Amino acid sequence: MVMRRASCYGIATGTKERLTTRDKQERWDLQAENALTIIGLSIQPDQYEYIRDAKTGPAAWAALCAVYEKNSRANQIALKREFYTTRHNPNALIREYTNHVTALANRLKAIGVTLKDEDIVDVLIFNLDPSWASIASSLSALPGDLKLTDVIGALVDEEARRAPETAISGSTEDTALYTQSRRSRAMNAPQSVKCYICGKPGHISHDCPKRQDQAHVTHNSNSDPDVNHLATGTVW
Repeated sequence: MVMRRASCYGIATGTKERLTTRDKQERWDLQAENALTIIGLSIQPDQYEYIRDAKTGPAAWAALCAVYEKNSRANQIALKREFYTTRHNPNALIREYTNHVTALANRLKAIGVTLKDEDIVDVLIFNLDPSWASIASSLSALPGDLKLTDVIGALVDEEARRAPETAISGSTEDTALYTQSRRSRAMNAPQSVKCYICGKPGHISHDCPKRQDQAHVTHNSNSDPDVNHLATGTVW
């Protein structure tokens, strides 16, 4: 896309030949140099060795094509294996998965392998993580041919739908940590803290032994049928 915007894509790929007039030759040479710059800035550092001897954009493009678009049986098998066995990582963004699969599909098409959108759709669906089984089943059950853009959009929407669940889980963990922190502060309360129930220092009312004793007596009273009958005025 960058080379198209710079009007040098056709020159880099070899579809736009160098013309004979001097002015057009100079313009072609300038665009070829721009293409070389764009390619050099776009590839990974470990790929620099492939274009080290390239003097122009077309030469750099041809060198990369020789490496990545070799139409050999071994290359086809390797790309097909990676394409059909790429697994969805539920801990990564769904876009990383869809982009990787579509990029492999484009590389296969570039070396002459025929792939339809339905083939890419099938790979995207049946290689989803088992935790995404519901959306996979829903997409598989849809009638007719599925468009690749629609399937990718549905997966992105599913990821957005799952986001609140993650947020709720995180909120629950924060609440538990907050509760544990409060209990810890209460247990380690300084001697200056005084309970308003018994008036003794060193603890708060929630942890007061007197309060716990009262609760115990109340529980025993409620569980004693004789006491309950006496409380309601029943005479044996």
